[in-house]
Amino acid sequence: MKGVNILRVALKTNGFFSLFSALLAILLSTKVNAVNEMTNGQPVNFAIQMVVFGAIVLFAGYSKKVFKVLVWVIIGMDILYVMLTSFNLAVAENLSPSGFALILFTTFLVLIFAVFQMVGIIKHSKSFQTNP
Repeated sequence: MKGVNILRVALKTNGFFSLFSALLAILLSTKVNAVNEMTNGQPVNFAIQMVVFGAIVLFAGYSKKVFKVLVWVIIGMDILYVMLTSFNLAVAENLSPSGFALILFTTFLVLIFAVFQMVGIIKHSKSFQTNP
């Protein structure tokens, strides 16, 4: 089962990063302007979304069975996040330099998660195909 290790590591890292982001949002949004900008001024809503997403991703990462549809949904959500955040960064007017850098950095990390998850699920899927 090629690709499972890459896939599991990418999913677990993505899940823990999401939980860490939620914790960061709750603890630092009132103290650090960049974190508040990352959450669009709604740290509780952001944290709830990240906890739910992180839990689902960790479920997929720790499950003995690879749920291909769930993994592709997670990859799709990561890519959608990257696209929407990139658009928001392009049109944002009142972002501080540190807020811009933090959002850009997190977007880059999410893109990396999506790429490694995609590589892992494709390798995993190909390992089940039979060659004539």
